[in-house]
This record gives sequence, C-alpha cells and structure tokens, in this order.
Amino acid sequence: MGIDCNNCQARNSKLCSVFDGDSIAELFEIAIPVKVEKGSYLLHEEDSTKYVYNLSSGVSAVERLASDGRRQIMAFIYPGDFIGVSTGPAYSISDRALTDVTACKWHIRDIEALYVKYPELEQRVHEIATRVLAATMDQIFVLGRKNAIEKIAYFLLYIDKRQVKFDGHTDEFTLPMTRADIADYLGITVETVSRAFSLLKKKGFIELSQNWVVRLLDKDTLAEIADHFGPNS
Repeated sequence: MGIDCNNCQARNSKLCSVFDGDSIAELFEIAIPVKVEKGSYLLHEEDSTKYVYNLSSGVSAVERLASDGRRQIMAFIYPGDFIGVSTGPAYSISDRALTDVTACKWHIRDIEALYVKYPELEQRVHEIATRVLAATMDQIFVLGRKNAIEKIAYFLLYIDKRQVKFDGHTDEFTLPMTRADIADYLGITVETVSRAFSLLKKKGFIELSQNWVVRLLDKDTLAEIADHFGPNS
C-alpha cells in the first residue's frame, strides 16, 4: 500500500513512538498493511484475537450486536488508535469502517517478540489496554448519568478533541459518523439526536450544515452543558 511510516498519521501513536528514527522499520517489516472500504469491517466479532491493528488513516467504529439485533457502538477509532488487545480467544466486538480506512496489522506473537529488544513496547501495550478500560468507564457514566442534551454536548467536545489531533482544525470539523451511529454510541434514538442538535444550533452554541459539518461556537458553554444541563436551560 506504500505506507510511509515517518509521514503516517499514526507515527506518534503510543505504539509507533516507541521506535526512534530508522528503528520503525523493524515494526513495519512484521506488519501487514490492510485497506478497508467504507462500510466494510476491519475485524469481526468471534474472529481469533491473534491479530492486533493500528489505524493509519480514516475513522472506524467499534461495535457489538445484542442477540436481538440491537447495536451498541463502544468507541470511535481514529488514526493512531490500537485495536484488538484482548485476553480472550475471540473478539467480543467488531470494527466497521466509517470512511475508507488503512491500518497496520500484526500477529500478536510478532509484537511480543520485540519486547526483549524494546521493553518499553510491552509497557505501551499495557497502557493502551488500560486506556481502553478508562474510556469504557467514561462511556458507562455518560450513558447512565447524563440526559440527551448533555450527551450530545459531551460527544461533540469528545469528537472535536479526537479529530484535532490529526487534522489540525480550529473548532470546525466534519462528522464521519451518521446520526444512527451517534444514537447507538450514546444510547438514545436517532430522533433524539436530531432534536438535541437542533436545540444546540438554535441556542447559538453550534453551527451545523447539511453536509454534517459542525462548528463549535461556544466550547465553554458546551462544556458546562456536558457537565450538567439544568431544567431551565
């Protein structure tokens, strides 16, 4: 796929930044570059956990289906995010591309073989697993303790922070996910998502175009809303 490690959006990620200068070639030599088109899957629930991935470009969604077909999106994955760390024999989640996606794929044994030469690598992999747990705890709190407006305000600030790391935008960005994706991430209906966006737009806190481009006009107020949206707001 012609991935240039030094110009990759994941170059400064937790995993790749362990390798200085030309040593990054050792990591790339054992990598399998993969490309996934929008709407297809990077990995599937019940696949063997022998592989791990680092997103190089694009955005994807980690999701899980209930037995009745309902979907819960667990996380949105951006360049530099590491996917696939698991203690079980099979993934309990799937990863679906929201845009065209490229990634590096490694057999976990090949990564572990580098631990002796690069002991910091093992520490970084454990840190990544810890961050995943922390993000899960944040989501549980948002789902359980915030109302719809608070959830959308939280979501917009979260996505703004994630995207600014790789596109350098200033308060304006295009949402790569649909209203249905947002609803399945926040545990609300698509109609509720639309009403919440409309209210935030009406109050002048955001601008929202038909092309799903969001401009955050008042981050301070959005942060206050995300923390607590009072009954008289």
